Amino acid sequence: MKLLGRNRLDKVKNFSTSSKIWINAWSTEVDTCHWKSLQDIREQFPTVSNPEGGMFIFKVDGCDAFIETFINFNELIVLVIAVKVI
Repeated sequence: MKLLGRNRLDKVKNFSTSSKIWINAWSTEVDTCHWKSLQDIREQFPTVSNPEGGMFIFKVDGCDAFIETFINFNELIVLVIAVKVI
């Protein structure tokens, strides 16, 4: 997959050491995977939510933040829309 909007992840890296490690691992995983469906994502990230269409939300370990993404399976693109703190 191609990860777009990677710069939006930077503020989460400063929350804690574990969130930085998680963000780095998540980014690497996205860069190397070839997701074709929600099921493929759930195999690697069981807690991902899919509230509508191509929107997917990933909870960041080590802090109260989550990553909102839009995923286009046909184009193999993951776009980080926002990083939000609960």
